[in-house]
Amino acid sequence: MIHVTPQLLPGCRHRPPDEPKDKREAIRLRNRRAIITAAGELATERGMDRVSVNDLAARAGVSRRTIFNHFPSAQDAVFEYLSELVAGLIDRVLHELPQPAAPPDASLGDVYRQLIDALRSRSLIDELQPMFSVDVQDTPAASLWGFRVTRTAVQRLHEVLRERLPQYTPFQTHLVATTVINSLAECLDEWLARTGGVLDEQGRQTWDELLSTALDVLGCGFDS
Repeated sequence: MIHVTPQLLPGCRHRPPDEPKDKREAIRLRNRRAIITAAGELATERGMDRVSVNDLAARAGVSRRTIFNHFPSAQDAVFEYLSELVAGLIDRVLHELPQPAAPPDASLGDVYRQLIDALRSRSLIDELQPMFSVDVQDTPAASLWGFRVTRTAVQRLHEVLRERLPQYTPFQTHLVATTVINSLAECLDEWLARTGGVLDEQGRQTWDELLSTALDVLGCGFDS
C-alpha cells in the first residue's frame, strides 16, 4: 500500500493544509484520510466494483453515515485514492526540476530539457503500478475521473512553467503543459494496450521505448 504525501514544489501553489486547530475539523480530516486509505486497500484486494460502503466503513473504522458525509459512494472514495496517487507522482516529478534562475531567463527549450531529465530520472511505470491493480470499469464516472486527473496534472505543470517562463503568455505555457501531459497519457494508453498492464521487464522496456519516442517527438518543437 502506497501512501501519497504531497510535496512542496518550487513554482507550484499546491500546499498541504495546515494542521487544523479545531478538534472537530481534525477528526473530520482523520476520518477522510482513513476512508481514502481503506478504499485503496479494498480496491486493490477485490477490485473497484466489489468495494461496498459497509466494507469500507468497517475497514476505515467509521460509520456508514461518515462515509456519506465525505463521498457519494464507495467508488468515489476509490477514485479519490487514485487521484492522490497520480497527484503525488506529478508533484514528485516536478520536484526534480532545478530551482528557477533569478531573474528567470530560461528558454522554453531549457525548461523542456529539465522536464525530460526529471521524467527520465524516475521509473514512472513502477510508481503507477498500484493503479493497475485496481480494476477501473469503463464508466462515465471513470471517464470523468480521468478528465479531472489530467486537468490537475496540466494545472500543476502550468504553474511551474509560468514561474520559469514569464516571457511567454499564459496561453502559450498552458498549451505546452497540455501537450506534455496528454502525450504521457497517450503513452500510458499505448502501454496498456501492448502489455495488458503486466509490469515485468518486457513491460518496463516497452514503457521506456514509448516514453523516449514521445519525448523525442515533442522535443522537436522545443528547440529554442
